[in-house]
Amino acid sequence: MSIMATELEVLKIIRQKNSLISMKELSSKAGLGIGYAYMLCKSLEKQDCVGFLTRSSCRITAKGKSMVN
Repeated sequence: MSIMATELEVLKIIRQKNSLISMKELSSKAGLGIGYAYMLCKSLEKQDCVGFLTRSSCRITAKGKSMVN
């Protein structure tokens, strides 16, 4: 499965945070709506690039980090 440009931008933002990031903060930094940011993160979760710790916060995985580099 390939990764979209918008998903890559979201991964870069999460990587810069280098830890847990809320959907509110992510959507603000990415200039996206919270619902769209959540949808992108769910897609990234299916690709094992991010992991959700709560419904409203996630963190990047090792696979996600390798995709950003």
